[in-house]
Amino acid sequence: MRASACVLLLALGLGCGSARVLPTARSTAPDSPQLQGHVRAPDGSPLRGARVALVPFVPTWNLRTDAPVALVTTDADGAFAFGPVPPGNYSLSAVTREGAIAFSPQLALKAGEPSPRPDLRLPEARARWTVSVVNEADVPIAGAALRVVRPGMPYDDVAFPGNSAPGLFRLETPPEEPCGLIVSAPGFTTRMQQVARPEAPVVVRLERVADEAMQRAAVDWVKQHGVKLSSAEPGHGVEDLEPLRPALQDARVVAMGEATHGTREFFQLKHRLFEFLVTRLGFTALVFESSFAEMLPLDEYVLTGKGDPAALLEGDTWDTEEVLALVRWMRRYNEDPAHPQKLRIWGMDMQYSPEAVARVLAYLEQVDPGQVPALREPFAPLTEPSARTFFRLPRERKEAVRDLLDTLSARFDREREAWSRRTRPEAWTLARQNLRVLRQYLAHVLHEAGGERDQAMADNVRWLREWVPGTRMAVWSHNGHVMRGPSEWKDMPMGRHLARTLGPALYVFGFAFHQGAFQAFNMDPNPPPERRGMVEFSVPPSPEGSLDDVLARVGWPLLAVDLRALPRSGPAYEWWRRTHLTHDVGFVASDQGAPSLSSVRALESYDGLLFVERTTRARPNP
Repeated sequence: MRASACVLLLALGLGCGSARVLPTARSTAPDSPQLQGHVRAPDGSPLRGARVALVPFVPTWNLRTDAPVALVTTDADGAFAFGPVPPGNYSLSAVTREGAIAFSPQLALKAGEPSPRPDLRLPEARARWTVSVVNEADVPIAGAALRVVRPGMPYDDVAFPGNSAPGLFRLETPPEEPCGLIVSAPGFTTRMQQVARPEAPVVVRLERVADEAMQRAAVDWVKQHGVKLSSAEPGHGVEDLEPLRPALQDARVVAMGEATHGTREFFQLKHRLFEFLVTRLGFTALVFESSFAEMLPLDEYVLTGKGDPAALLEGDTWDTEEVLALVRWMRRYNEDPAHPQKLRIWGMDMQYSPEAVARVLAYLEQVDPGQVPALREPFAPLTEPSARTFFRLPRERKEAVRDLLDTLSARFDREREAWSRRTRPEAWTLARQNLRVLRQYLAHVLHEAGGERDQAMADNVRWLREWVPGTRMAVWSHNGHVMRGPSEWKDMPMGRHLARTLGPALYVFGFAFHQGAFQAFNMDPNPPPERRGMVEFSVPPSPEGSLDDVLARVGWPLLAVDLRALPRSGPAYEWWRRTHLTHDVGFVASDQGAPSLSSVRALESYDGLLFVERTTRARPNP
């Protein structure tokens, strides 16, 4: 799975004579197509000496480490040629001698059919910037290699620029277009870094690979200071979590990540951790990585018992036995008269939300019914069962909906006092928040400044804390959202936004595993019927020296560790502060054996870790 495959689901980077075709996993048939094309300047003039790379669009191609299918340079006419090339889908990238980058649209090569003749033209507007690759003493690394990634759906485009000096790369890319950098060098840990606005010089510091002595020290420190957990299963008390009390007692928000969205033991451990937070530390809210409006009926069930929680979870990412058991536990807790402070369950996400539209219109029916008929038609694309209908609309139509939302928001704010008297203040507040979430979705779809999903989720968590003052809450999301530091694909994850306002009152748990099964959405284009939708996948043990491997060496099937307790010097610290590989799956996976690993700086990203040596699939509700 390439990094931006999740984006697809939410919305719905030597002259011709010496061409070098690199090995691929697929055989080259006798009638495999040739591929020829040109690289040109914006005015159409040919560009000599451009590096042209051919990258396969398949889930198994690892954009960090795998070589391109072919790599050539253009001749005096700006021409390049590959061949023969196995049939399939590909992307082309070209990098000029000055570092200017151009990408092709997806290319489909079919046996026995004429091949496309791509014409790669540099964009007219380009930002000029540099990437310097240095070690931790800021000395340039002579053997550094760079890949520039343009995130795509479902696969990323990748370019392979050459260096202009040891450790120095000069680049020219479209202004305002974010990109990713993958930087590697022999003896150093590969690093991926996002560049939101390519303008200023970028410095990437690589760390030396940790040695065995550091690994042993890291294992010994966890054995001395970690918490060996008795079970993942809820219903066995929370006494084994008591050693975590000193780390959590001052937290106002505890964020609970996960390395997959479908691991039974992660969900169960979150249940147990939330139970500990509620019964021992007075927490009263659980916030899911789910759309705000869609979670309101579940909150009503937890408060009042109204509705069927299994039906309310149906079709959601969290439609599993483990989450249903947690929701029912929350309801039982609220039913007990000994608990006057009731638990709440909310959503913080801003994805496509027909329920938010329905709730806004239902509120307007109470306070200003005359304007509702005029809103139904423009809002109709936002009420379809699938987001694809709205996503495929022309940009002008989306902008018209955005403008309508802005007008309606201003009207809500003007009429707040009058409308609140006609209903009740809380009704106005909820309707206004649903309107805000719809506007966040439009900002995200239209790629507006500040329209990032993680920014919106952090804003919604802050809003929930203001809505119910004094609430201490747990937040349930993926590792890539909760982390305090930049991830491989986001400079500002939700956790980093929250950390800016909460500081040490935010405690972030990352969740890791060594090997095992999980469920995920099968992203293969044409899987057999039994492998469609949410199905079981499994991965082998993480590589030697990875975060997961070192935690597995502790020898405990389940453990928790407070990283805030780590000394800030010594060999254990030296291991923990470095970048390491870890399993990272998310919502989608592939039967084609897509890579499941990413890099993480655990000490920068998390305050603590929960680890499972071997996992099983989350169990779907019947």
